[in-house]
Amino acid sequence: MKKVIFTFMALIFSLAVYAQDDSEVINDTNSGSYLPQAGDFALGIDASPFINLVGNIIRINDFNGPFNDPSAFNFIDGSSIYGKYFLTDKSAVRAHVSIGINSQTLNNLVNDDSNTTDPNAKVTDTWKHSQTGLGLGLGYELRKGKKRLQALYGAELNLSFGGGSKDVYTYGNEMSSSDSIPTTTLNFLSGFATTSDYRVTDQKIADGFGFGLRGFVGIEYFIFPKISLGGEFGLGFMYNKVGEGNINTEFWNYTDHNRQANNTKIAGSSNFNFSNDNFGGNIYVLIHF
Repeated sequence: MKKVIFTFMALIFSLAVYAQDDSEVINDTNSGSYLPQAGDFALGIDASPFINLVGNIIRINDFNGPFNDPSAFNFIDGSSIYGKYFLTDKSAVRAHVSIGINSQTLNNLVNDDSNTTDPNAKVTDTWKHSQTGLGLGLGYELRKGKKRLQALYGAELNLSFGGGSKDVYTYGNEMSSSDSIPTTTLNFLSGFATTSDYRVTDQKIADGFGFGLRGFVGIEYFIFPKISLGGEFGLGFMYNKVGEGNINTEFWNYTDHNRQANNTKIAGSSNFNFSNDNFGGNIYVLIHF
C-alpha cells in the first residue's frame, strides 16, 4: 500500500512540474479547459501502467528487479467499462457495465480401451465449459473544488445478472458391460486419467441475481486539460441470490450389471455483504471529451 501511495505521489509531482501553476484560469476556453464542464463525457481506465512505468524509473520497491509489468491498459476494476456524463460543471451521472462471456473446450487423449492390438491407440475425452455474466451500475456524483484538485462524492446502485455456468463432458471410452471401468479423464486441467466406474456427464450452476447500494468519496487531480488521476473509496452493501443447479453422473451398477445415470440437485444460496472497498489503493485515469 505504501509503495502505491508513494508512486502515485511521485507520478503527480513529476507531471505537475510540466503543468502550469494552479493560479491560472482553470476553465479559460482560450488557453484550454482543465476541468470538466456540463455536457462532457469521461472514460475511465486503470492507471497501473503509468504507475508501473514511474516505478521502474525511480525504483521505489527495489533495485534488483522490475517494479511490475506495465503490459496493458485495463478498465478501472479490470472488467468494467466506466464512464460519466456531466450534467453541470459540478455534478455528473456515472455508469459502468461489465459483460463476461466465457467459452472453453479442453480435449485430452486417453488410452483406447477397445483396441487390443495397438497399445498406443488413443481416444478423446472433451470438456466444454460456458459461463456468462452481466454487471450494471448507475450513480450520481457531486464535486467540490475550483482548481485542479477536485473532491468527489455520491452514491450508486449496482446490479448483477447471470454468473451461472454449464459443463458438458464426453468420453471416448463408453461405459458398458465390456468396459465397466473405462479409462476416463478425471482432471482436464492436469490431463490426469485413470479407470473409473463413476464420472460426471454434465453440470449446471444456476444463474444468480444481485443488487447493492454504495456510497463513495474520492479525489481527482487534473494533470493536463481534461485528463485526471484519481482514486476513491466506497462503503455499501451487496445482496446476491443463486438458484438451484444440478449435476448428472453415470456409474456402473454391479448388481444389475448395467450403466445407470443419476441426477443430483445443487442447492441454491444467498449472501449479504456490507463492507468498504478499494483499500488496495486502486488509481485510475479519467479522460474527458
